[in-house]
Amino acid sequence: MKRSFKLSLLLGFALLVGSPTVLPAISSPKVDKLPTVDWWRSKVQSQITATTGKRYNGCVFGDSISSALGNTLGQSNYNFAMGGMSSVSLLEQLKQLKAGNVQCQKAVIAIGTNDAMFSISDRAFKNNLRQIVTITRTLGASEITLIPAFYSTVEASYNPDVAGTLDRVDEISELIRQVAAEQDVKLISNEIQPLFRDRSLKQEVTFDGVHLNDSGKVIYRKVLLNLLNNSAVSSR
Repeated sequence: MKRSFKLSLLLGFALLVGSPTVLPAISSPKVDKLPTVDWWRSKVQSQITATTGKRYNGCVFGDSISSALGNTLGQSNYNFAMGGMSSVSLLEQLKQLKAGNVQCQKAVIAIGTNDAMFSISDRAFKNNLRQIVTITRTLGASEITLIPAFYSTVEASYNPDVAGTLDRVDEISELIRQVAAEQDVKLISNEIQPLFRDRSLKQEVTFDGVHLNDSGKVIYRKVLLNLLNNSAVSSR
């Protein structure tokens, strides 16, 4: 009987070892790889070609929320925003624009929304943003304005493939506030509030829970034009 028990135990162990182990799926950390992507490099190069040696009244730097406005900000302003951008790729973009001798009298930096979705530490984000402000100053910007990270809708915030959590957006925005204070640059908040309801993007200004529809673009475009075309903007 003991022999039979031992054989059963050994057989069971063999089956356990031979069976494939099923582990819970683990999501890979999302990181900004745009600087290594061909289309991104090509786009930045085309921006440099179009703007080298030129001086603009205002320049906008940001992600798809800003890039969706296209060239509707006036001939004296240039929209450098690109889809998918985070502080990582914006820093690299600015380094290349600096080498291209682009000049901006004013600059609006609307970054952080994708950082809230990507895997980036608070320290790394703040360090990136500090460098972004520093390089923007070397482009000739005497007036720099930071815009907090954008909320998504509550529903979208639960999908890590499209947006960061609302709590992480708050954390990123707080880091932006800290850098604005440290670097003595302007920070707006109330101006973009019409896009939001409490801590989420209004359903009526978005078509997918993250990006702005035509109604949302009207509101956001007005904010940017006021910042770029007026010398007085509300600060922190």
